Amino acid sequence: MSNFHHVQFISWELYTGPCKDLAHPERSTYAGLRSDTTDHRTDVASQCRDIEARLAFIADALEQAHALADPSPQTLKIFMAPEFLCRGAGGAYLHDLLNGWVGAAPSNFCLSTPFDHAWPGLFGGMQRIAAQAQYADYLLVFGSAVSASFPTALSSNGRYELDPSQPGEVYNTTLIQRGGAEHRSSCYAARKQYVSGIDFLKWCGDALHHTNHTVVPADPESVIPKDVLGVTEGGARFTLPSIQHADGSLIDFGIEICLDHAYSGGCRRNEFGRLRTANQSVTIQLVPSGGMVLNPDSIRLLPEAGPTPYSYAFNCDGYTSLDFRVFGSHTQIWNGANGDEVPVENRLIEVGGGDPFPGTQLRRVATECTTHFGPVLAEQLWKSSAEAKGAGYVRVMQVMPLKPLS
Repeated sequence: MSNFHHVQFISWELYTGPCKDLAHPERSTYAGLRSDTTDHRTDVASQCRDIEARLAFIADALEQAHALADPSPQTLKIFMAPEFLCRGAGGAYLHDLLNGWVGAAPSNFCLSTPFDHAWPGLFGGMQRIAAQAQYADYLLVFGSAVSASFPTALSSNGRYELDPSQPGEVYNTTLIQRGGAEHRSSCYAARKQYVSGIDFLKWCGDALHHTNHTVVPADPESVIPKDVLGVTEGGARFTLPSIQHADGSLIDFGIEICLDHAYSGGCRRNEFGRLRTANQSVTIQLVPSGGMVLNPDSIRLLPEAGPTPYSYAFNCDGYTSLDFRVFGSHTQIWNGANGDEVPVENRLIEVGGGDPFPGTQLRRVATECTTHFGPVLAEQLWKSSAEAKGAGYVRVMQVMPLKPLS
């Protein structure tokens, strides 16, 4: 158990949207490592290499942030990356690659070292990074990862193989992990419920990747998500047993991935986020996104009535600056009114990616990393065009108070 008196927000400001063809704007592609294959959706080897490279940059981003972070064990450091941090050149990893394998890799993947034997996958790799002792007082929100599963069909060789001629069922998942080896089980995974029109590309060129027309969401929008207690949209709120206020009470968290902060209730019936539909309020409202800003109608902070000076809404976006016409990233932190227009003084931080802002510090993330298969440039993984590319910056905010002892 850890009792925290303060919180320090850390945003990873980088562009995570598609690569733009400025001459032909409709012909966008997904950034990521690729081979000469004609189907990036099932190119397992390239997807594994892509995951290894992204994990290396994630590790560097955390190291840069830790160099600036408050060392006090009574300060909870919340590190958050944008939506779509990890998806690969096909637009989604094969779902098996999120958690990897404990023995030999599936033989039909035809993988070589180091992926042919026990391999932790993307989420296991994230948890290994988080387990380092210096991150024991961190809560790590690893943006989101997009994955897909295909039906199988009987092949001419007598085995059942993936059938990419059928639509892929897609998942957009955020892993939230408490740092430190002793806290490995202190984690939460949240899935985005509502698919935006910009989540997948509308065009497919010479090599196949996932598009709006070739995917189906894990759940149709008509399904109204409920938690284990039957609370509508209740899965947007969570606690972790190891993270407490100074008085020993659990800190309440909320997670709304991008469009889930703007719509909820099934078929987008409500024009506000999942927490409000669930009638839940939280101390920390997390909004990792790829094309979203904080929505006053969706803010649900504790206490439910009156000022909320010790609770915060935190948005880290990887699609635009605060000017929606400019591709890039931005960070927002608010407290204040619930469901009402937020006064200027409660918009604590609103800044475009990499821009200076009082009370915050910036540190550039590496432009190149080393992997088992050689060096990888950050702009191979994250790139819009010349204006937004690479692994960007980490922004470390000033320490802010949590609920004091009464």
